[in-house]
Amino acid sequence: MIKTALTDRFLQIALIGLILMGVGAATVGPFQSIIGIEQIGFSDAAYALIVTGGAFFSVVASILVGIYTDQTGRFREALLAALTIGAIAGVLMFLVPSKVAFLLVHVVLFPVGATAFTQYFAIAVMAANENPRLDRPYTTTLARATFSGAFAVTPVVWGYVLVQGVDVLGAYVVVACANILALAAVVMLWRGDRTVSQTAKSGKGLLASLRELTEPGLVLRMVLICVISATNGLYNILLGLLILNNLGGADADVAVFAGLVAFVEIPIMMLTVRFLRVVSASFLILVGVVIYGGFLAALGLMPSIGFAWWLVLPAGIGAGIVLSIPIGYVQNLVADRAGAGSSLLSVNHFGGAIIASAIFAAGSSVTDYQGVATMGAAIAIAASAVLFVLDYRRTRRTGSSKALDHGA
Repeated sequence: MIKTALTDRFLQIALIGLILMGVGAATVGPFQSIIGIEQIGFSDAAYALIVTGGAFFSVVASILVGIYTDQTGRFREALLAALTIGAIAGVLMFLVPSKVAFLLVHVVLFPVGATAFTQYFAIAVMAANENPRLDRPYTTTLARATFSGAFAVTPVVWGYVLVQGVDVLGAYVVVACANILALAAVVMLWRGDRTVSQTAKSGKGLLASLRELTEPGLVLRMVLICVISATNGLYNILLGLLILNNLGGADADVAVFAGLVAFVEIPIMMLTVRFLRVVSASFLILVGVVIYGGFLAALGLMPSIGFAWWLVLPAGIGAGIVLSIPIGYVQNLVADRAGAGSSLLSVNHFGGAIIASAIFAAGSSVTDYQGVATMGAAIAIAASAVLFVLDYRRTRRTGSSKALDHGA
């Protein structure tokens, strides 16, 4: 399967793009707040507003681009535009590091450029749909693992570069270069005359597409998936706090722990997708959330950082499932629409981040960090259980209907 995947031109474009996007995201992400607050001079409240505004605009842009590409089949043109804007944003921020530039880049340009992320997943789905030798769940999981691998390795390299005295604003040069390289890959691998098939085009207008995306059953499942994804947001919020405050660890322990979990989750992503042949995605998500939530609830209970290292394996297993299987699940909510289905990934990311922040804010006002972790785990497990029951009942109803039709 891997040989087939790596020789498919469309999938090559997606994988190369996701590697470069992982590098760019992991380069800017950790230093964005430092640059915005410490160097540019925004207040904490203003910075939070900028991040929220950028995330919201990213969701809107992803949905609109997804609908457009589904309607027209012009995936190549939309991707080239996003990469060009991403490159311009990186150059602008490096050359003109001002409040106006930061605002423009992080609220408008980067969110538009970031639509390339969901487009890569749409292209991966399109590749699987048009290549009978490719398995769709495997393809989307490979795409996610590729991004995660680049995201995990980059901070190590970038940390070494910073030690050499490079200014953190250089992160934006890396982003610009990553977008330019991705742009070159698209131009070279995807010739203008190599278009997608007519089956990749929905022909649906904006309003019809929006109605489809706001169907009650779809919305309910998206809310549940967002709650499930919030476990990873809580992990990012609480990991350092729990290690430093509850376990007596150091900053270095936080970095090492996060890195080890990331390296465990990558092979887990590729392994667990094979279970989709025998169990449903919602069941696998439930298993992953139970493991991940259990780890999160147990972390703060460890007597010291020395004991916490034993939790790296379950953390990586749970994270590998929670970060990969929901991608295919979300895309399958609009199975025949690669662009719109993939655009829901940005909704999931944004919704998960908001819910994680809300759980942390509400929980920390009434309990300690360990209590917040336990609360978040319980909420996520409950959401995954509801999702499993919903899908199980739908499968039973579908099976009964088919049996009746067959009997008739």
